[in-house]
Amino acid sequence: MKTVHLVQHTHWDREWYFTENDSKAVLYYFMDDLLQRLEADKTLGPFVLDGQTVVIEDYLSVAPDQEIRLRKLIKQGRILIGPWYTQSDFLVVGAESITRNLLLGHADCQRFGETMPVGYVPDSFGQSAQLPMFLQQFAIDSAVIWRGWSEYNVPHSEFSWLSADGSKVTTAVLPWGYGCAKWLPDEPQQAQKALETILAKQTRFSSTDHVLLPNGNDQSPFEYRVPQMLDKLNQQQDEYRYVRSSFSQFFQALESTQITLPVYQGELISPKYMRIHRGIFSTRVDIKQLNAQLEQTLSQHLEPLLAVNWRFGLPYPQSAVDNIWREAMKSHAHDSIGGCNSDRVNAMVKNRLESGLEMANQLIDLNMKMLAEGITAQQDGKKIIIFNPRPQTRHGLVELTIFTPEQDFRVVDGAGHECRWQIVEEGRQDMSIIVQELSNSTETTWYRKCKLLLEVSDIPACGYQTLYLQEGVSAGFSPQAAAVVKLENEWLRLVADEQGVLTLTDKRSQQTYHNILQLVDGGDAGDNYNYSPPFDDWLISSNDFMTSVRGEEGLLQSCLTLTWQMVVPSDLAARNEHRADAELDISMTLTLAHKNRWLDVAISVNNTAHDHRLQVLLPTGVQQHVHFADQPFGLIERHNQPPEMAVWKEEQWTEAPVALYPMQSQVMMHDAHRGLCAVTEGLREYQIPEDRQDVIAVTLLRSVGWLGQANMPYRPGRASGMVLPSPESQIQGMHHFKLSLLAMNNGADNAFWRDVESARGNLHAWLATGWSRFRTNPHGRVFPPHFSVLNWDSELHFSVLKKAQHSDALVVRAWNPTLASISCGDVITSGTITPATLAETELEIHQETVSTCAPATFVITF
Repeated sequence: MKTVHLVQHTHWDREWYFTENDSKAVLYYFMDDLLQRLEADKTLGPFVLDGQTVVIEDYLSVAPDQEIRLRKLIKQGRILIGPWYTQSDFLVVGAESITRNLLLGHADCQRFGETMPVGYVPDSFGQSAQLPMFLQQFAIDSAVIWRGWSEYNVPHSEFSWLSADGSKVTTAVLPWGYGCAKWLPDEPQQAQKALETILAKQTRFSSTDHVLLPNGNDQSPFEYRVPQMLDKLNQQQDEYRYVRSSFSQFFQALESTQITLPVYQGELISPKYMRIHRGIFSTRVDIKQLNAQLEQTLSQHLEPLLAVNWRFGLPYPQSAVDNIWREAMKSHAHDSIGGCNSDRVNAMVKNRLESGLEMANQLIDLNMKMLAEGITAQQDGKKIIIFNPRPQTRHGLVELTIFTPEQDFRVVDGAGHECRWQIVEEGRQDMSIIVQELSNSTETTWYRKCKLLLEVSDIPACGYQTLYLQEGVSAGFSPQAAAVVKLENEWLRLVADEQGVLTLTDKRSQQTYHNILQLVDGGDAGDNYNYSPPFDDWLISSNDFMTSVRGEEGLLQSCLTLTWQMVVPSDLAARNEHRADAELDISMTLTLAHKNRWLDVAISVNNTAHDHRLQVLLPTGVQQHVHFADQPFGLIERHNQPPEMAVWKEEQWTEAPVALYPMQSQVMMHDAHRGLCAVTEGLREYQIPEDRQDVIAVTLLRSVGWLGQANMPYRPGRASGMVLPSPESQIQGMHHFKLSLLAMNNGADNAFWRDVESARGNLHAWLATGWSRFRTNPHGRVFPPHFSVLNWDSELHFSVLKKAQHSDALVVRAWNPTLASISCGDVITSGTITPATLAETELEIHQETVSTCAPATFVITF
């Protein structure tokens, strides 16, 4: 006899084709009913509240008087909560976001009762290979997932899932989803007929006689009559024994069988039984870019700055920072960050991210101001704070914008030594917008607005250095620029021909890359969920549409700017007729710093066309069957073309497993002698074209006009979501994209990884002008002109420096970006250093090496 574990639950989308306001209104009545039913019948429960504590937060925002009742049921174990704050996407959002999701989710659970110790991920559009690692770092040993699994990965729906670092969790798949047993009839005979079909599918891949039966659905009422109905079925048949259960009880039963489960390592992005919606990696790229910018601003700038100021005795606004993270995570659900929503919801998602950036930037400005205020000047002039969040001493180039009435100026360090700079952009600024006191003036005060590239050195690790802007004083060097027709330094050469075709030469290996960074525009007959090419696509490249090319060599870097007016179809109808009746105005600025081994690329596009996709191509010339991309806290190897593409139509998969992949910010293809790597800012999608498997195509944007559509080439059958117009997903107007391009001459060696980390560049410069929109009283503290919290000499890549979540200590984290174990190195600081998990709990052993795809975290008490 098979034991069927009935797990009653709800799946709570906070927003989708409806808004979070709609959701909260429904939640009020859903929870009111749930509490009443559980209180009235003590035999009911446990009930899984979708594994995300934001549901509690939302409910109490509309029903704060119900907290005591809710707390009681949670403490009794009749409502199960956590471990997440929100049900996040795991392929698009960043590693620190996933970490904070669990950290804040656990904190919520501790306030209300116990944490459900199961990594419940019911509806993520694919599963990251790193999920077992994240769960184990929070002492979670089991996971329940949907989407992304098929027998091509592992033959059974229960297995041991292994991350690359060795973390392992017992995993159960819901092969037919969390709603497979929704809306069961109350009458036993009718229910038995329905359950025969359901359980035949549920048991198809089972390893044992224990079967999960999730009973619930999207925003669906509590089916409180089902347990009693199943009790009656137990008396009427002997094929199944139904038990009121939980995910934890199911895993206990699974363990009691003592069966050896199959082991699987890797990501789960197979769309055989349920759609993965690979188009969401590039849908609403404006939202993706905003989210990446907010994640970087928080973890790579604001939190490290607050940590340094906290060491000086300034307050650390923990709740304010947590609230920014929480608002960001409300935009991280699979629909929300995927952009597969109504236009109204996408606007709300974007607004949350923009609001978070506003708050974060204001906190940065105020804390930079307080820091500068406490530094006693060593030279005349305005203080320039160069802030370095990374745990190693840094040198290089940093951008700084100044406003000055003077034609001449110079920058010096504390000893009076002059720093070199280069103006990369100049204009005029109405200072009444900058200086509050001038806003009521009857005359306009105009200053020069100069965006500088400043050369700095010996910037302390996890700390800062003070420089000085001296106005009205001539610089001791000539900042004049000269016209050039190519870019070249010690390592690289880039040349553009008359048609704008670019050729990159790696002077270290003499390998060349022809027609690099070519732009290709094609049709998109898809929707917000999926890219889908038209049945007869018309691809148009940028090669024939260049309008200008100009170059400039400066003191610190040289740049080449190309412009195109690409003539493309205005929509799908025009593309089908091969009628080019719209123009895309595009500019690409390629920058090569004299001391850098990589090329910086900035692309601006005025998007005036509909129903299309624009990609930038990186032809590697590498004859390999695999390539690599980054994932949260790690690197993953993928096939250029999934082998399942050969069988998906015959086996009637829900969508094609096309070579359209997610990345965090990096994709590369290489052999021992040549290769290319792109490091992007907020671009999350790339493709390996089926007919050109040595090419990496990075998606810049895709424009579609529907939330869901039916019968697409890559996704036949029903529409996903709702057949709802979403014209704002055509994302018309100006868009700006950035990436860095690295040529690889010796595989992914240590020098390459150091360049990748440097190319991500996160030195920050701030000018203490004395102007401010907001006044604060002096804090009266005195700070040194340069300072370092700690030094961590390691090849690991930096993740964050922050205050500990629940104690007066600091947390520093880095991660191994390579496919091999590397030395952890030593953290040098004045405090006591304790190795810790992502959950910030103490580890008993300090490992000398860090495994591939693993973070290393230390808690420092002073």
